[in-house]
Amino acid sequence: MTCFAIYTPGHTPACMVHVMGDAAFVGDTLFMPDGGSARADFPGGDAGTLYDSIQKLLALPDEMRLFMCHDYGPDGRDIRWETTVGDEKKHNIHVGGNKTRAEFIAFRTERDATLGMPRLILPSLQVNMRAGRLPTDDSGKQMLKVPVNGL
Repeated sequence: MTCFAIYTPGHTPACMVHVMGDAAFVGDTLFMPDGGSARADFPGGDAGTLYDSIQKLLALPDEMRLFMCHDYGPDGRDIRWETTVGDEKKHNIHVGGNKTRAEFIAFRTERDATLGMPRLILPSLQVNMRAGRLPTDDSGKQMLKVPVNGL
């Protein structure tokens, strides 16, 4: 079985997609067609870079199965986790139908400006920056830091 990783920054600088045979495991780059794409306003994120990363995925064979990291079930639809490259190309509400890079950047930038900070972003960043390890204080006690009036 052929396996490889694709570097897909844009949502954050650390995003990856893992391809194994006829399946790709998509991180926070692309969502189900009716969900669109990940936001690009996180630390190190960039809408143009995200568009370029999505194009790498859309260059995979149309029959490639894509397994999504997130699905929010837009409009109350049941949660799904699998689609294909071909379906994304045709139906993705953010990049499907040959949307241009400029169109995507304008949309993503405008949309991201309306989104609030995710509830768990501060703990998530602290753990992600340490490769899954919880931060500790000087005594070794696990401790998350929350800035006061800093955001």
